[in-house]
Amino acid sequence: MAQTFRERVNAPDDSNDAREIWMLIRSWLTIFRVLLVIAIIIIAEIFEEVALFNFSLSVWAIVVGFPLFLLVSMVIIQGDKRFAPDLEEKRRKRVEDSG
Repeated sequence: MAQTFRERVNAPDDSNDAREIWMLIRSWLTIFRVLLVIAIIIIAEIFEEVALFNFSLSVWAIVVGFPLFLLVSMVIIQGDKRFAPDLEEKRRKRVEDSG
């Protein structure tokens, strides 16, 4: 039998608030990660001749950007393990299938 609007509104939702908040944060972290890669490439190409502490800015972009990229990736993976175990399971299956 069809539910009324009031019954659907009052029914408990299967997804919890922590997962929804994590998915919002995860999307922003993913966007930041993509922008970080683009920024590393742009800085490495444009500021090749500019030096800071005897290294060019292209070297600094890689020295700072790559660990930052790894840190954001690790935060995403750890957040998936804690707040979205279904996404973590999909990631593991994808890694196992490709390896």
